[in-house]
Amino acid sequence: MQLGRSRRGVTVLIIVMVALVGVGNAYADTRTISDGNDRPGPLDIRSARHAHDGTRVVHRISTFSTWRSGVIGRNTSNLFAVEISTDGDPALERVVLVFSANGRLVAQVFRLPAGTLVGAASASRPNGRTVRVSIPRSRLGNVTGYRWNAHSQYRAAGACSGFCFDRAPNSGRVLHDIAAPAVALTSFPIVAPDLEYDVSFTVSDKGGAGLDSWELQYRPFGTSSWTTVESGTTGGLKTHHHASAEDNDDEFRVVAVDRHGNERILLRLVSVPIDDTSGQIVYTGPWTHGAGDPLDFRDTLSTTVDGFADVELTFTGQYVAWVAPGGEGCAQVTVDTTGGDEVDLTEFSGRRQIVFQHTFANVGTHTISISLLCFPGTLPIDGFIVR
Repeated sequence: MQLGRSRRGVTVLIIVMVALVGVGNAYADTRTISDGNDRPGPLDIRSARHAHDGTRVVHRISTFSTWRSGVIGRNTSNLFAVEISTDGDPALERVVLVFSANGRLVAQVFRLPAGTLVGAASASRPNGRTVRVSIPRSRLGNVTGYRWNAHSQYRAAGACSGFCFDRAPNSGRVLHDIAAPAVALTSFPIVAPDLEYDVSFTVSDKGGAGLDSWELQYRPFGTSSWTTVESGTTGGLKTHHHASAEDNDDEFRVVAVDRHGNERILLRLVSVPIDDTSGQIVYTGPWTHGAGDPLDFRDTLSTTVDGFADVELTFTGQYVAWVAPGGEGCAQVTVDTTGGDEVDLTEFSGRRQIVFQHTFANVGTHTISISLLCFPGTLPIDGFIVR
């Protein structure tokens, strides 16, 4: 294959030998490839490595011998390359050529098979035997991973008069997974159904390297330290049974890491309300207290149809939410005796809904009061969340 590289209007043809033999790919967990001292010349590859950092992927190619930057100068056919298959088949979709121009290393990304220039990458020389290439992910297209090999070519009088090529690995290519594992929360209630409840989620690899580990971590809301409550190394559906307490906010996070170091973190807050039967709640007027729907918090619900009845909660915190079933009724909600908000419960559906919430400017002692607004109608109270 021949690609043109242009510098100040001068096109220098570079011969790149793309080895398509050995379709098999190296094991997905491989990040460093070692290669034998098997080629003459200074560009004999000793090792090659991949990594990624933010929006870039990074490759390092090291040789057995030291070499001058001029050895891979613009007026030579000598170079390093990273050959890339973005879809996993034997054909290449990208090649990154690394050479020296005006005393500094240059890297360019080409699209194959057309050989068109996609754009520049960054090249540096950490030491006399190594070249480091940093490639923007966007140069590779929208991929979750790719397979790659390192390539060098050197031509000079003597043993390499007809080109000395080296490749690592000698056959096949190595997977570089650049996608974080997939995590889906299959059952994580916003409002807990009871003091004990189950949470569940799925974990799976996305980019082909394989899942390394996952953890479900917990901490009380407002604290800094996480505690691992479940962990494992295989994907699939995971379930955790959690025992909490009334008036708690339980913070969870799922941390999943694959074998190439990609990490996915998903957080979820589960609130355990103050139950409607709690002595902290003050009911005025005629109310019915007792068993509600099985989906209500702790299976209880307090209701009134009286326009002169109301309910009040005084608490210390900065946030309050009213929990009730949606479907029918409307109410007026007052916080700290100022103003008032109308809440239409027909705008909500299902049990244990947060139908009203308010965040105060400061932590302090606050009061929320609720009264029936629509007649005829029903005002339901399932609980309150405060923090």
